[in-house]
Amino acid sequence: MFIGYCKGKANRKPHIVLVVSDDQGWNDVGWHNQEVLTPNMDKLAKRGVRLENHYVHPQCTPSRGAILTGKYSHRLGFQFGALGANEAKYLPESVTLLPEKLKQMGYSTHMTGKWHLGDCKKSVIPTSRGFDSFTGLLRGAQDYFTRKLFGNYDFWQNETVYRPPEDSYNTDLFTQRAVEIIEKNNPKTSPLFLSVQYTTPHFPLQVPQKFMDMYPNENNPARRRYLGMVSSLDEGVGTVADALEKSGHMDNTIFIFMSDNGGDSNFGASNVPLRGNKGELWEGGSKSVGFVYSPRFLKHKGCTHEGMMHAVDWFPTILDMAGFNKGKRRKTFGHIDGVSQWKYLKRCRGSGRNEFVYQIDDYVAKSAAIRVGDYKMILGEPRVVDFSFDPIGGFSIKLADPNSTDIRLFNLKNDPTESNNLASRLPNKVKKMKIKLDELRKDSLPTAFPVFESNEIGSPNNIVSIDWCSV
Repeated sequence: MFIGYCKGKANRKPHIVLVVSDDQGWNDVGWHNQEVLTPNMDKLAKRGVRLENHYVHPQCTPSRGAILTGKYSHRLGFQFGALGANEAKYLPESVTLLPEKLKQMGYSTHMTGKWHLGDCKKSVIPTSRGFDSFTGLLRGAQDYFTRKLFGNYDFWQNETVYRPPEDSYNTDLFTQRAVEIIEKNNPKTSPLFLSVQYTTPHFPLQVPQKFMDMYPNENNPARRRYLGMVSSLDEGVGTVADALEKSGHMDNTIFIFMSDNGGDSNFGASNVPLRGNKGELWEGGSKSVGFVYSPRFLKHKGCTHEGMMHAVDWFPTILDMAGFNKGKRRKTFGHIDGVSQWKYLKRCRGSGRNEFVYQIDDYVAKSAAIRVGDYKMILGEPRVVDFSFDPIGGFSIKLADPNSTDIRLFNLKNDPTESNNLASRLPNKVKKMKIKLDELRKDSLPTAFPVFESNEIGSPNNIVSIDWCSV
């Protein structure tokens, strides 16, 4: 029996656990900043492959769409920011998502946490897009205890509104649901894809006191609360990892962790030494902390991977991990922007790409940023938009400067903080980068400045609706 089990193990599809944090800054993990207390993530990162040249889009919705489709945000119509409340927009239904592909391969697919890819009709929510189950919020943020945003309730089990016990904390709820899924799954016969999309440490800055008490020397109230949220996230990651170990999954698991975009220093985050914030075209908006851990599949453990990688690469990379790319099945993807990085992650060196898109928005912000080799070019205003918040919890969005024609060129290898604009000194490099930008902007879907419907339409009775844009 023991010999047979070992032989079968070699052919078993791996379990794949994808954990995504929300607005976590580059300087907000223990392996970048020893003052940040993330012992569980540190342990997994130290024993795995740390991603030090890993990028996403500058905001939540664009990044999450890229991960699940392998397509840049401008090919999904998500190039201008994150989806707002009561916005009749969603991930194109014509696009096949990662969990749909994995289901075709026999995977059990589950999600808990934040969706933020459309909610105005039933056909665009997680259980209609490839996930066997979903527990969490459909929109982008909410109070961590009341599950409300702007007075509207948003917490779900599959297609049904769900009300957890009062005073329960969202981060704990997502962790508990992940553990429940793991414990119910048979590790030997059922390959598992589990997506845990934490909202932590996205505002509002709310966390149980015990986590704030871990930072008695932090004098900035927002920073202290934010760091407490990061440590609560770390506790959740550790609990999920323990559940994988205890249930017999971990020896055949690939565990992926990343942030969906950079941190926002207005809400306690730090992207030091990078320039800029979430939502911006500077490095601080798009460079994402991350690691991959696997006891079985990684050839080099405890290493730093400097290979260039983008959010769009996770779609083909995860399918490659699952064995989908064997033979000629790779051609069934259709056009995607991602490339599989699996072989480079396993050997902890190299990359399948030499360029990527930060963001291309020809419709609203009229700005763009791309990377080719060591060079990064930004056209237009890097800040993209200005947010303002009112005392009662509302907010407004204003374009920073859609008429800007500024050109910025940086050599990130020599100038990682984007301090030295080379555009005027390297006109030929700018010319070549513009030609590359024109190639990359092809097939953009149109987008427009967001329109937010009234609560009577999108959230009647102060509960998020999933059937108001069906017609």
